Amino acid sequence: MIISPPFLPEAGLAVPTGMNPDPMMDAVDKFECDHGIYPIAVDRRWHCGVHLRSDTKGKVHAIADGEVVAYRVCQHGVEGGVSHPGFVLLKHTTETGEGRTLTFYSLYMHLLPLVEYQQHRANAKEMPEFLRLPTGSVNKGQMTPAVSGEGKKVRRKDVVGWLGRYQGMPHLHFEIFMLPADFDAYFGRTQLGKVTPVPPTGTDWWGHAYFVIPAGSTFRRLPEKADAGNKLHGIEFKPAQEGSNALPLLVETYFSVGSKYTNVWSLAQDGTRTLLTPQPVEEKDYEYDLYKRATAIYSSCPSDGYELLRFGRILSPSQTLAANARATWMKVNWAADKVGYIDINDSGIHKFSDADFLSCMGWQKVSEGNTPFRSDGMCDVDALKKILNDAAPHEVPEVTGETQKVHKARVLSAYVKGNARVRRQLRGLSVTRRVSGIVRTTRGAMRGCSMRAASTTVTRRAIRIS
Repeated sequence: MIISPPFLPEAGLAVPTGMNPDPMMDAVDKFECDHGIYPIAVDRRWHCGVHLRSDTKGKVHAIADGEVVAYRVCQHGVEGGVSHPGFVLLKHTTETGEGRTLTFYSLYMHLLPLVEYQQHRANAKEMPEFLRLPTGSVNKGQMTPAVSGEGKKVRRKDVVGWLGRYQGMPHLHFEIFMLPADFDAYFGRTQLGKVTPVPPTGTDWWGHAYFVIPAGSTFRRLPEKADAGNKLHGIEFKPAQEGSNALPLLVETYFSVGSKYTNVWSLAQDGTRTLLTPQPVEEKDYEYDLYKRATAIYSSCPSDGYELLRFGRILSPSQTLAANARATWMKVNWAADKVGYIDINDSGIHKFSDADFLSCMGWQKVSEGNTPFRSDGMCDVDALKKILNDAAPHEVPEVTGETQKVHKARVLSAYVKGNARVRRQLRGLSVTRRVSGIVRTTRGAMRGCSMRAASTTVTRRAIRIS
């Protein structure tokens, strides 16, 4: 399944590069509004999604193929026309591996009412027919009823509406969430919530690859058995530096536009990461040359060798390559300005991918009992900093005459809005929150659409799952 964002700006159509592999998501990231950040709203309360304001004409697109669960199409707005309660709720199901079914939902709220289409030059004919008429007949200013989707289908990038308003502020309230049973069934088999990851037993693999190299590992100047010409089975390796790493290393690799890119962090005992590669290290044309490398180095079974070079492990159920022929030499920064070769086929080096949701890559499960929210539903900055493992000082001077409540809101707002690193970390939180009865978000804008208690998880980025 391919997942794309709800807005598709022209700025995101730039050609991907190794340093900028996802220009579309980079463009949409800029649409996030300060008053609707996940998972904390501007008033310090729980917020299930994100508020996005497009700089384009405002078409809202389905993020993936899906089934319509419920929707509301309004002829007019409410609250004097300043709020738009139209929404579409979609259900998505895909397979991410053998026996690995992922079911999630996407919600698009505050969609433009039909009466304002001409004013905003919106063309209803670009939407599926069922979204072109109101879902009920009510007097102007009254809430239009929501209706069941009754199995209707939409395709990825289908237009499901146009950007509307809530309390006069133009934005789309957007969510991706899962129900409790679906959440537990899928993420229970990943590394989510595990401080110390263990090697995965399944073959589910997608996204970027990750390797955890223990401290004290040996790095070589050249791969073992390289000849006098610095070649191994005819493949040239540039001489590097031998040595040993003082701290465990986290290595991230990915491919973009034919090249391979590597990031390396050292891991302190308290979990702190220190980046050793200020920019991703490029190995030009590495992906284009994978077949050539696999055929030369793993001549007895190039297909197994191809997987070793790309994934760091063999995923195929039938493995032909002999155990003593699986050495996989990777060039890694083992210290600042120190680069060497290491055999990542070593059993002591653990291999993962984005499918594992590693805590060291920012993924964290937050559930009742360890949330930054107090019993009254309010969030304090100290509790949030604790969850994000942020020990840096954060102080905001008090303003004469402001109440403690207002000051706390201002402190939290400054911490979240003014800190790009915190914003990135918040996108990696997987929050489980159970709500009794009907789920009502954004002051009842979803009234009429009853849902069971929900668990919510929001992805950091759009993910391509093949």
